[in-house]
Amino acid sequence: MKKLMYVLSAIALASIFVVSCEKKPKPDLNKVTEDGFYVAGAATGSTEITAEYGMSAGINEAAEQSAREGMYEKYIVLEGGKDFELLYHAAGKETRYSAALEDITIDPESSEIYDANPAIPIKKGILQTGESAPAMRVATTGLYHIVLDLNTSGDLDNAGGAQIIVAPVEWGVRGGMNSWGFTAFPAPTYSNDGFTMTLETQKLAAGAEFKFAYASSWKITLDDAGKVKANTNLGLNQTQDGLAQGGGNIKVETAGEYTVTLTFKLAAGAVGKSFSYTTVCTKESTTPTTMYMIGNDFGDWKWTSDKVVTMNQFHSQEGQFWAVRYMTTTTQFKFCAEKAWEGDFATPKTGEQSVTGATEDGGNLIVSRDGLYTINVDVVNGRVVVEPAVIVGMNTPFKNPDWSMDCADAVFTNNADGTASYVVAADGNMRVFVKSSMITPSEGNSHYWWHAEFIIKDGKIVYRGTGGDPENIALKAGQTVTFDFNNEAGSIK
Repeated sequence: MKKLMYVLSAIALASIFVVSCEKKPKPDLNKVTEDGFYVAGAATGSTEITAEYGMSAGINEAAEQSAREGMYEKYIVLEGGKDFELLYHAAGKETRYSAALEDITIDPESSEIYDANPAIPIKKGILQTGESAPAMRVATTGLYHIVLDLNTSGDLDNAGGAQIIVAPVEWGVRGGMNSWGFTAFPAPTYSNDGFTMTLETQKLAAGAEFKFAYASSWKITLDDAGKVKANTNLGLNQTQDGLAQGGGNIKVETAGEYTVTLTFKLAAGAVGKSFSYTTVCTKESTTPTTMYMIGNDFGDWKWTSDKVVTMNQFHSQEGQFWAVRYMTTTTQFKFCAEKAWEGDFATPKTGEQSVTGATEDGGNLIVSRDGLYTINVDVVNGRVVVEPAVIVGMNTPFKNPDWSMDCADAVFTNNADGTASYVVAADGNMRVFVKSSMITPSEGNSHYWWHAEFIIKDGKIVYRGTGGDPENIALKAGQTVTFDFNNEAGSIK
């Protein structure tokens, strides 16, 4: 891939002062009071430059979401086929900047540096100054993300000039409604005066989270070393009263169908000032959000026992639950959405009313042989699936650098004592899941193993459930990771 970052040099800036053949009317900056970069030109739809057109401080995702000196960002509606430029206002003087924009398409699969980048055509260029600098244009009217990095600190190796990127923005949501895939908003009528995008009937579980993003991405990389990355997503700001690039996940408390809106109106200040959102639950869900398993080996049929199994909800899968337990041919078990003898079942009373991998006997379920099992319950479709447990590790600690759900080398050993263990192959963080026939993909996301993810922390198994990424737990080559599901315990030795 061609290099995307260039070093801005004083020599280059000083050399571009050729007299233009055509004099363009200068934008009116009389209302500008703050020093900085402003987006100007006919493409903005305004001849008067005000604070709303000012670029804000850029946030570098590659540096733990910190502000980067000399980096600027702006979301703005640009009209197709019309010119725009950047004006730098300082000490009462204005300097014109522009670039010969080149069309490129980033390949997110080309290297880890470009992972989670938008796989869409974008424009990039070498920043130039002076009246002879070529005007910038986009072909289609729409919302655009302009990112400028001046390499002020000189920490980038690339040579040639400053970097400007112009990316078309089509917003969508990523989160619990689509297993962190991508669902796009219908295209709005674009205007800097404001527009609102709406998604209806978005199903979210209680406690589900999501963010806004464009082009099914999380970030856009500006340099081949991966030192500068601009966010392509919006989440909650630090005070949780608005949006910010690279912000925290937005969370809903109630399970149900939601109408989600995102509104843009050009504003001064931080990037998030131009955006607002709403989430409205239009229909609460009656599907259970909890499921328990009880039996002679799981609480001795006493709901007050701490041995009653609290099943885990599959992430992004409403009404579907799982647990891993060692069982023998004498183990009997059944389920209930509450810890009470009301509504309990062995075979579901709705949908398919099917049980696979176990047999109903006297109103309880039993298995045909001793072993470690994954027990899956689907109250939406009326299914119970009991299957031998297959615990799989992800990434290099588990000989699975491709993060495959089907990597045989990454499968834990199921031991005779009912535990599952694995000897770590390389240093890295723990990412582990149970392979289940009930894990299902969703729109825009082919990686969905984390729907049934868990880790070990402080000697206990910690389940992801419907929450975000688990805490990073460091592993060293040669350590043995062991899960004891019946006691909800784990060890790393």
